[in-house]
Amino acid sequence: MRSKGIVLGMVLMLLLAACAPAATPTPTAAPPAPPTPVPATPTAVPPTPTKTLEQMSFEERITFLAEKAKAEGGVINSYGMPEIWANYGGIFAEFKKRFGITQQDIDMGSSVVLARMTEEDASKNDVADLKPAFAAELAKRGLTADYKVSCWDKLPEGQKGQDPNTGSVWYVGYKGTLGWIVNTNLIKTIPRSWKELENPEYKNMIGYLDPRATGTGINTVEAAAYAVSGDPYNYKAGAEFLGRLHKMGLVASVDPKVTVDKFQRGEIGILINFDYNLLKWKEELGVPSEVVIPADGTVASGGGVIIAKNAPHPYTARLFMEFLLCGDGQKLYAQAFVTPINPEVQIPPEVAAKFPPKEAYAKVVMIDYAKDAAISEDLKKAWAEATGAQ
Repeated sequence: MRSKGIVLGMVLMLLLAACAPAATPTPTAAPPAPPTPVPATPTAVPPTPTKTLEQMSFEERITFLAEKAKAEGGVINSYGMPEIWANYGGIFAEFKKRFGITQQDIDMGSSVVLARMTEEDASKNDVADLKPAFAAELAKRGLTADYKVSCWDKLPEGQKGQDPNTGSVWYVGYKGTLGWIVNTNLIKTIPRSWKELENPEYKNMIGYLDPRATGTGINTVEAAAYAVSGDPYNYKAGAEFLGRLHKMGLVASVDPKVTVDKFQRGEIGILINFDYNLLKWKEELGVPSEVVIPADGTVASGGGVIIAKNAPHPYTARLFMEFLLCGDGQKLYAQAFVTPINPEVQIPPEVAAKFPPKEAYAKVVMIDYAKDAAISEDLKKAWAEATGAQ
């Protein structure tokens, strides 16, 4: 019985244990969540440095300057760049077509441009055309911009300059040779040399530009000097020769700026100027005529072009100079008998065929601009004295 009781007690204890609630397990700590990754800060790319205007290519400059010029009123003020000179009519027409900018020109000779820009502190005009010696003088006075066009290195030495003291820049845009155009209806014996101009048949028939006002007038004295003395800078010989023409009553007109009206009307029969103008007038004026390069000698010279230091439209002025010297301006010179200064542009064969024959240019000397500058003032006085000009 005792053993049965023991067994029964053990069974009861097991049953009670089975019915007891299970013990709550101690919670196990969750492993820490991995940290949220923070995106790495990207390495900054250094900005590309902005190019200066001088570092830009021709195409980049044209784009930049054209955009800037839009805020400058759509005009460009010029001195000494009339439409009848060196094809400026065609050049500015194309400039307007491309960029919507209209030229406003005051026609004047080189001496007047120099004096006026000095008086105005180069603040009224944007660009100008004048003889190279006077362009260099403006630079010496610090009255031209220090801007170098994109094709600066392509332009020949001696046909550009930067003053070492002021930094101001000047250019030669084109060149030509001095001669004359003859109205063959009025003049039956065509003069083919300076000496042949001394002919009583030409009474009141000769016209040329005033050396006191124009670079071309100074070149006329130099060309005559070269023909009669062999030295273009022997200005007294040139002045005395022209003085004889005046005393013979052969000179009808000495003008302070370029004009073809008297020639076109038949009031004068012999007009002295550069070949690029003479050939264009021969083609366009409707006057039966012949262009002569004098056989006893003459001079060739360039045409100076500048940007005014204090130009009222500075971006427009720079845009024009790029167009003129590095762009299609040179081609527009070439298409109208003007020899471009940029050696990469040549006169088209069909235009060159209309020039006098090459042998006509056998005795031509290129003007030295420094020597020209040195004698200009004395030349003017000698000419006035020899011709009795007032």
